[in-house]
Amino acid sequence: MSMRVAWARWYWIVIFTTCAARTASDWLDCAHIASCRCKWSSGKKTANCASSDLRRPPALSSDIQVLDLHDNPLRNLPQEVFANIDLLNLQRLNLRATKLRSIHADAFLELRILIEVDLADNDLSSLPREIFRGNERLRLVILSNNPLTTLVADQFPPLPHLRMLMLDGCRLRSIHTNAFRNLKSLETIDLRRNQLTFLRLITFSLPALKTISLSGNPWRCDCRLREFKDWFLESTLGNEDLVCVEPSTQAGNKWRNILSESMSCAPEVRSSTLIVRAEVGVAASFGCWVHGVPKPKVTWLFEGVDVHNSTVDCEMEEVETEVEDDSEDRVPGSVRWVNITLVNVTSSAAGEWVCVAQSVAGEARAIISLVLPRSQTATARTAPGIPHLLGVVFGALGALAFLGFIAAVACWRIRRRTVPPSRSFNDQEKRLIDASVVVSCDRSIGNMASPCDFELTDRSLSEEPRGCGFDPVHITIEGTPGAFPPPPAEFAVPVPYGNIFISVQVAGTGEPGKYPDLLSGGATLPRRTRTCCGTPAYDNMGPRVTAAGSSTWSLPGASSENQTAEVSETPVLTLPPPPPEFVSL
Repeated sequence: MSMRVAWARWYWIVIFTTCAARTASDWLDCAHIASCRCKWSSGKKTANCASSDLRRPPALSSDIQVLDLHDNPLRNLPQEVFANIDLLNLQRLNLRATKLRSIHADAFLELRILIEVDLADNDLSSLPREIFRGNERLRLVILSNNPLTTLVADQFPPLPHLRMLMLDGCRLRSIHTNAFRNLKSLETIDLRRNQLTFLRLITFSLPALKTISLSGNPWRCDCRLREFKDWFLESTLGNEDLVCVEPSTQAGNKWRNILSESMSCAPEVRSSTLIVRAEVGVAASFGCWVHGVPKPKVTWLFEGVDVHNSTVDCEMEEVETEVEDDSEDRVPGSVRWVNITLVNVTSSAAGEWVCVAQSVAGEARAIISLVLPRSQTATARTAPGIPHLLGVVFGALGALAFLGFIAAVACWRIRRRTVPPSRSFNDQEKRLIDASVVVSCDRSIGNMASPCDFELTDRSLSEEPRGCGFDPVHITIEGTPGAFPPPPAEFAVPVPYGNIFISVQVAGTGEPGKYPDLLSGGATLPRRTRTCCGTPAYDNMGPRVTAAGSSTWSLPGASSENQTAEVSETPVLTLPPPPPEFVSL
């Protein structure tokens, strides 16, 4: 029986040792990341991944308690970046010099036992509000050497165990009065080497505060710093020799050597408005806002004279006001309104009113102009005389007549330039037109309307007609004003034409058949020499009409109804408006 018990004990010992060794090897191998070294350090499971060129935190064993990522180009920390890789047991986190430019407000969420975080030597210009929400056990936060410029109200969430906050070497210019109010256990705060010019006493009303480091800031020793300076020197929070940089009268002086009464602020004055519009007999009120330490004396001047010594009836009233807590550039209780009331405005009150604030620190002014409406004087006008009225009437008529003459001359010149007079061809031009009409006697009258029946070749003039002869047909073309555009350049005659009227006259001989039936069969204007039957129905000579005056186009295969028109001795033909793609002769 004893042998069985001994073997059972030995078995469980071997199993426990094997599991422990396997567990130890799980975190000691650093997830096989060659650039990381995992070991025990100060009783903590530590992973040292410094200078490993990592772009994100590595996924190590969840047993890791200390993670050193110093000198890695992380650049940013996204939301819950450590919780997503199951590093929930981290107690110390070194992110120094990791080129961080932005951190999500929930980057450290769920790291509930985190004690220390080092974010020094990065490029953080701002911090998300409540950046360490969920990290209630934090004791040390290092933000040194970041380009931080301001800390806003409630910059940090409630951190009941935070003891030390390092903000040295930043570029802080302002710290809100409520920036640290959730850090009730804060003992040490380092603000050395920043750009702070003054601080408010209420900012450091922390019950556990023991040390404040403030050297290396360009302190402006004026009224804004006076309250904090007196409190700091009376406390035991620091033993540094703090030196004034501004104003010039205090430059180089140590805080402990400056009298509080000499830490003054020059007066500042602002007017409620620049222009006051009032009416005679009605009350008017205006004022100026005054700030300064020590309390400046305020005087109102009207046209350069103190209102107390002037004849203007007015009342002056001062109203004290408080600076709000978020107004970091002024001392509370040092602001007031100084108002002027005119019970009964008179014309003598119009002019320049000046608010003057004076103290040992200087003088400031604000100007307000009181304006009254201008009086209007009505002047009666006499009726104009008859000679004057006649002169105006005749002058207007003469001007209208002159303008009408000018318009008529201009219209005449424009019409003369754009619409030429009617013109008939001379004898030579008529012969050319006569010669252009050639009729083939071998074709039937019904086919004469075909575009193949008429040619423009001069060669046709020399050919002897076969079986027929006739005298030339005389055609006269006259131009009258119309809407048709001029013909193309190659067909242009010396003057452009509008609507074209064609009259055809045929000498009667009484011999039937001597002349072709031009009037009933159709006649066309000459066409350019082309391959006869391969051309379209229209060319750039424009549309053609029948000699009988019909509006029928002389296209191939035209209806015979248009060929039966009665013969007129002198028919006059008018071209219909052509399609846009054609121009008339």
